[in-house]
Amino acid sequence: MTENRSYEEQLQARQKQFDAIVEGAMSRVTSQIAGRQPPLHSHFFYGASAIHPKHLVAWYVFRTDSELKAARRSGLTSQIEVATHAELAAGGFPQDGVELVAVSFDSDQNIRRTAGGNYRDYFQ
Repeated sequence: MTENRSYEEQLQARQKQFDAIVEGAMSRVTSQIAGRQPPLHSHFFYGASAIHPKHLVAWYVFRTDSELKAARRSGLTSQIEVATHAELAAGGFPQDGVELVAVSFDSDQNIRRTAGGNYRDYFQ
C-alpha cells in the first residue's frame, strides 16, 4: 500500500478488490451446481474482508426449509462450502484467509417467517 493514500482509501481499494474476487467465486460455484436439486434461491455476501478475511460471510439461500434440509442431507451444502473456499483461493483471495471465510446457508422461508422477508433486517 502506498504512503500517499490514507488508510481508509487503502481499505476501500482492498475491499473493492476482495469483493470482485468473492463475486466471481460465488458465480463460479453457482454455475458448478446449476441443475442440482434443490436449486438455490439466491446467494450474496457481506463483510469487512479488507480488515480481515474472518469478517466475510458468503450466504447461499434455498427457497424453503425443506429444501435446505434436503440440501444438507444430500451433501450439497458441504459441496458448496468446499467449492466456495476453492474458488476463493483460485480467484486470488489471500490464502491464509480462505478457510476463515464463513459459508452459511438459510432458507427464504425462514427469512420471511423471522423478519417478514426483509433480508437486511434478518442479516443485521
